[in-house]
Amino acid sequence: MRSLNHDEPPGYDDGFGRQQAQVSMPRLTPVTRRLLILNGAIFLASFVIGVGSPTTGAVLFNLFGLSPELWAGWFPFVPFWQLLTFGFLHSTMVFSHILWNMVQLYFFGTMLEGILGSRRFLTFYIVALCFGGLLHLTVEFASGGQMPVIGASGAVLGVVVATATLRPRAQVFVLFIPVTLMVLAGVIVAIDVLSAVRDLSLGISDGVAHWVHLGGALCGFVCVRMGWIQVDWVGRLMERRVALRDERRAQDDYDMDALLAKIHSQGLAALTKREKEFLKRVSNRK
Repeated sequence: MRSLNHDEPPGYDDGFGRQQAQVSMPRLTPVTRRLLILNGAIFLASFVIGVGSPTTGAVLFNLFGLSPELWAGWFPFVPFWQLLTFGFLHSTMVFSHILWNMVQLYFFGTMLEGILGSRRFLTFYIVALCFGGLLHLTVEFASGGQMPVIGASGAVLGVVVATATLRPRAQVFVLFIPVTLMVLAGVIVAIDVLSAVRDLSLGISDGVAHWVHLGGALCGFVCVRMGWIQVDWVGRLMERRVALRDERRAQDDYDMDALLAKIHSQGLAALTKREKEFLKRVSNRK
């Protein structure tokens, strides 16, 4: 698989309206690089632990993988962390599991991060990962299944579909054949849909978490179509926190002026315990 030359602006063509597929290896973007390193490091650690102590390895996979069985308990005690951690674990028995995910993340992650910027890309990646996990849990509970899952496939397919939705006519090379992102994403999603329907109809599983894949893909498509992927949700949250802090400080200054006026007219002894605590807190404020 090869990507378009990332040095060219989106929608680059040859002047005649024809998209040019320029063979290149994209430069790693910051978040994609960190995700690749993190997934690789956890895979190596899992492999070493599994070889040294298979029992410990199985316990860790059950604890940090997405296990529907553990989610069947009381609400406050369900392992919420699994919605995030399961996406950083990969099978140590099937090397192609992590290899295929990381290859897709390398090519499509760098492309999408280049479009969105690092912070929005990371936010979307986490959302797609969690959404894929939630869809898997929903289907398993509805069908009475308890299949545990691991892997970044949901988040990665979310990245693939989001990129294809944003740049449907962009081309990549698959086995030296130029294919548009729209066609490539469509084929991948279609395979998962057919496989998921087959598993449900036959009541069996081929060992692949197709619903995780489809959850991530659906998240990617909807987030792009609704414009949510373009929103810097983390930036908005940080701005809101700053605004609330400034509002609290302004209110504290107003209350302090009133308190100082009371001290001036009635003396310090007239302050209530609550007013003294407020005076101490504001005085120590940096």
